[in-house]
Amino acid sequence: MGEDVVRKVLAAAVGAAAATGAAAPLVRGRALLSVAVDLEARRTELVELVRRTERCRLSEALAAVDYCIDAAVRWAGWADKLDLLVPRLPGSAPPSVVGVLGGGRLLPTVRSTMAVLAAGGSCVLTGAGPLERLADAVVAEFGDGAAAALPGDPATTALLAGGVEVLDARWAGPEFTAAVRRAAAAAGTRVLPPADAGPPSDAGLLGPLLRDVSLTG
Repeated sequence: MGEDVVRKVLAAAVGAAAATGAAAPLVRGRALLSVAVDLEARRTELVELVRRTERCRLSEALAAVDYCIDAAVRWAGWADKLDLLVPRLPGSAPPSVVGVLGGGRLLPTVRSTMAVLAAGGSCVLTGAGPLERLADAVVAEFGDGAAAALPGDPATTALLAGGVEVLDARWAGPEFTAAVRRAAAAAGTRVLPPADAGPPSDAGLLGPLLRDVSLTG
């Protein structure tokens, strides 16, 4: 994907983060509930896309999509509580644009995306198929730029790493290359690196992810 296209996506994400961060937490919560409704309506399509894209069993695809819907509902309930758990300092920047490297898989990508939206940020994802549908559902409720899916090729991922404020690579696969690490380091991007002992629990998102998303210093 061309550099100009990636820059346009990132610019739209910056504007969306400002708008989402300025919205009342209850508004973000209602938008997440609407995302859940949208995803439920696309459930059959999403399951088939996950099955084909991730080359997994039907039961695994069903579980991933159902988790996606449940995560939207769960984070909708957290939206009006996050400022109490992760308060912002006076005059601090609004929530940031977060790049999510989920290895092109729906389930790990959703775990980050819903937390970011609940906190008032925007996301740029890497992957196609079900992740494009996820981004469509988010944009329909939060507005243009709130989520976008870019190809997961090395060049595009490196551009993404150099254009976001936080890069969530905790569930990244081979896409978290040396070139991506160098691009993030050169741009001063904060990176949540892959976990050594497997994916953290959902509760862990309230720590490392939301602390960075909130940009509290």
